[in-house]
Amino acid sequence: MAGRSEFIEKYFEVIEDLRARGFSAATMDWRGQGLSERMLPVREKGHIRDFGVFRSDLRRFVDEVVKKRFSGPYVLMTHSMGGAPALQMLADGDDTYVCAVLCAPMTALFDEPHKRLGVRLLGEAATRFGLARYAIPNVKEYSLEFEGNVLTSDRARHKRFQELQSAAPNAAIREPTYGWIRAATEAMDDLHRKNRFAKMKVPVLIVSAENDCLVRSRDHLWLEKQSPLIEVVTIKGALHEILMERDEIRDQYWKAFDAFVEPRLAAARARA
Repeated sequence: MAGRSEFIEKYFEVIEDLRARGFSAATMDWRGQGLSERMLPVREKGHIRDFGVFRSDLRRFVDEVVKKRFSGPYVLMTHSMGGAPALQMLADGDDTYVCAVLCAPMTALFDEPHKRLGVRLLGEAATRFGLARYAIPNVKEYSLEFEGNVLTSDRARHKRFQELQSAAPNAAIREPTYGWIRAATEAMDDLHRKNRFAKMKVPVLIVSAENDCLVRSRDHLWLEKQSPLIEVVTIKGALHEILMERDEIRDQYWKAFDAFVEPRLAAARARA
């Protein structure tokens, strides 16, 4: 499942990587993104009131689409924002999957404490004043220009997403709203509650980007200490979008993915 502002078509290469490994792949556009239902009349605004909506949509997608087409066993795979509701769902005790691989999951934002505090206060204050549906101004959109972007060091893959957005402008979103920031902060806070992972049943691999400027990778190491079911692998030299990075970085991701997923799939099939 994709991150904020992304849509299905960006992941065609990733889906081919999965198919080459013998997987069938099912994915969706999060509500309010891609060609899914928009939450506001202005399509370009990225808005959600509660990440619980994402969790319920994911559960329904799996029940109504995935399980009716594919027999399993199932592996959950997410990127960035998609990792927050997915990890919440797993922490709730969902045992649909044999394992999950979360790429640069959004469990905390930024390394700089002042930035994290600023985002929190901004979201809380604006929503209290009735501005939840207003877009936050001057949020830099790194997918539009390669130079200076903090997403990927691969020019060709960066350009591909630019071209996809130009070809399907109705699938793109831009600035998040203050309500989105508030909802995201609440979801991340939830993941840091005491004993939050006590009910978790599914093994989770978190793949972190060493040079992530958007998500706080060090938080993944804290999460690893919260449950014996959570493992962390850090990809050296990677920017935030590991799966859109240069081949030598992507190869490290898939090596970690294979090492984690294959024995668990084999064990699940042996039990079947």
